[in-house]
Amino acid sequence: MSLMVEKLAYLKKMCRLTTEQTAQLSHIPVGTLNKIFSGQTKHPAAEHMDRISQVFRVSVHYLLDDELPTECCFSAYTENGLFSLSAEEARFVTQYRRLDPGAKQALTAMASLLRTPAGLLAGTVPIRRTFCYTSPSPKDVSRPLRPILLPETDPAARQADFTVLLRDGCMEPIYPSGSVLLCRRGPVGKEDYGLYQLNQRLLLRRSVRRRGVTRLVAPNLEYKDILVAETDFLDCLGVITGLAMSYRWG
Repeated sequence: MSLMVEKLAYLKKMCRLTTEQTAQLSHIPVGTLNKIFSGQTKHPAAEHMDRISQVFRVSVHYLLDDELPTECCFSAYTENGLFSLSAEEARFVTQYRRLDPGAKQALTAMASLLRTPAGLLAGTVPIRRTFCYTSPSPKDVSRPLRPILLPETDPAARQADFTVLLRDGCMEPIYPSGSVLLCRRGPVGKEDYGLYQLNQRLLLRRSVRRRGVTRLVAPNLEYKDILVAETDFLDCLGVITGLAMSYRWG
């Protein structure tokens, strides 16, 4: 396998794009991309390479130069010189570069807010600041973020990476509507419930895969299982770890 093929496979994984999604973004036929990604096409057309490089936000030189290592494109210059990005940081940068200007400004504002000292809750309890997703109600598919303050004295809250405000009954009888749920990024067990992004929707569900078919299942039997197609974008944002007992919107 040539280094270009290895780099393309690496970029697809880092950007979380399928060949079909890459074809849609680059306007290159899937069959042509399959030949390029597999190495069957030894000398891809310059126009195709230019389009592919634009989709993955890298230079054509990076793809074609075997002297440049696969991870080379994920480095950055600062006032202190060159440093390498971790895989998580590289995914963040890739996602950030795809945002529109308004979304970039909102993300910058959130980062600034997280760096601000949170202070104390009720005057004596040390707290930490994170963000709370709002799960969509049946009539609302938006997913705004709002800052929330969690007590550092609660071990479960201290280990949570973010929270979710539950606005429907999908998690009943485990959690009632209106609850604020603690979530942690990381692997989700077969029996765990998590916060999933399915295309443009946020869902609190358990992922069940049987006979090659993935479904998102709610504990409330009144909510039908959601079938995940092969062409759908599915990402687990985190696993639900418990209920936020003490918090304040911040």
